[in-house]
Amino acid sequence: MIPAPRWVATLAMPAGLVLCAGCAAWNPTRDTPPSSTRPWAPPGLARDSADLVQRERAAGPEVSIDPEKTYELPELIDIAQRTNPETRVAWEKARQAAIAVGLAEGTYYPLLALSATGGAAHLAFPFPPNLIPGGLPNGYLTANTQLVLPIASLEWWLLDFGRRGAAVDAAKALALEATVGFNAKHQQVVFAVTQAFYALTAVRGRVAAARAALESAQALEAAAEARRARGEATLPEALQAHEEAARAQYDLEDALAAEIDARMALAESIGVLPTTSFRVIDVSQQPLPPGADESVDDAVDRALAQRPDLLAGLATLRAKEAEVRHARADFFPKLGVRAATGRNIGRISIQGTPYLAVDAQQWDAGLRFEWTLFEGFERRNKLSLAESAQRVAADELTLARDKAVREVWKAYNDTKVALARQQAAAALLAASEKSWAATLSSYQHGLATYPDVREGQRNLARSRTLDTEARAKVFTTAAALAFSTGDLARPEPGDPGRQGDVHGTQER
Repeated sequence: MIPAPRWVATLAMPAGLVLCAGCAAWNPTRDTPPSSTRPWAPPGLARDSADLVQRERAAGPEVSIDPEKTYELPELIDIAQRTNPETRVAWEKARQAAIAVGLAEGTYYPLLALSATGGAAHLAFPFPPNLIPGGLPNGYLTANTQLVLPIASLEWWLLDFGRRGAAVDAAKALALEATVGFNAKHQQVVFAVTQAFYALTAVRGRVAAARAALESAQALEAAAEARRARGEATLPEALQAHEEAARAQYDLEDALAAEIDARMALAESIGVLPTTSFRVIDVSQQPLPPGADESVDDAVDRALAQRPDLLAGLATLRAKEAEVRHARADFFPKLGVRAATGRNIGRISIQGTPYLAVDAQQWDAGLRFEWTLFEGFERRNKLSLAESAQRVAADELTLARDKAVREVWKAYNDTKVALARQQAAAALLAASEKSWAATLSSYQHGLATYPDVREGQRNLARSRTLDTEARAKVFTTAAALAFSTGDLARPEPGDPGRQGDVHGTQER
């Protein structure tokens, strides 16, 4: 067999690569799971996983938390606003929307461009042979050219019947939507931290109530054992007291587990890892916020004027209105000016003659008029689509406004109900403590039965839990009312960098 020449193998290698690439393009599903019945590891999964871990390690926490410091709610809110990735995403979106406004406004300026073309060419084209003495040896004329063409051009639209104005208005409306969306994200973060903070407070109260219940159950157990030692109580009575103590111990462990979950939820709302260790101040005895000193109508009016979601809905409606104006302007012509200047620098040789050089200025100027007369009803359909989107935005704003009114009403009533429940829970706790003390004393002296003292101990445990939950509910509903009216984390006038907190809102 005669071996193939070396150049054949040299050409075969790139040809094979081209064929392989073509086969890969012909089978676009090659990187999809081969079957629906089993999980599948795509090529490069290990590399992508390692890259994800590396990026996570390189990012790291931006705000450090001191494990020895005891944090208050405003401090936790500040950390969340600086740490939570959602606020950074909203901030970047607001910046992007502001840049889009600059892009839209830039269409009012003229377009100035510089360009240059350089090169060489060998041309051949038919030419009557009788026009050249001696004729053409090949039957066609040849020319060699070498040239450089630098050009400066200017284009400027003078009249567009509102196209650019509508685009700028739409961009500004979207920038407003992104900005209030940024504020709304801060409000959501602040509200989430506030809810998680007072949820932890409620669980802490539940733990304290469980500890107190355990102490009461142990006191009851000791009293029952003392009465049994004196022959005044039976064995079943002492065993029931022991059972109550064991149940109280279980309730305490359950409350401690709930406290761990509440701490993890608070860390998640802040935007830090659940494994982050930090201390939180105990506000179980903090003075309660005052009740709403305004009418619900005033609260509704304030919500309609400043809630970020309503402002975002208004911005969306403005953007859709601008899109309608732009669609209507497309029915009209555009008028602009155009000018260009440059030089023709080069040389040419025809049919082997000596090169002839050229170095001359050239320019042109004029008006540019564009008017699309028919395009298959595209503009009419775009206008109908824009008008439909405008009506949708208007209806969505109406729905958001009605929803905001309902939320304010509910939060306002929830706040009043929470205050009333807290007062009732405090009165119930005081009565339960007195009843328990009297019943336990009577039981120790043989004047009360075991069922009576056991019921008193259970009632006291429930009353303590209700009291702590009611106190935490007052703070949570107050924050919900501030959130529903837009007062929570509202930027202060004249100080866009300052953010309010739930305590400032309650004072207002």
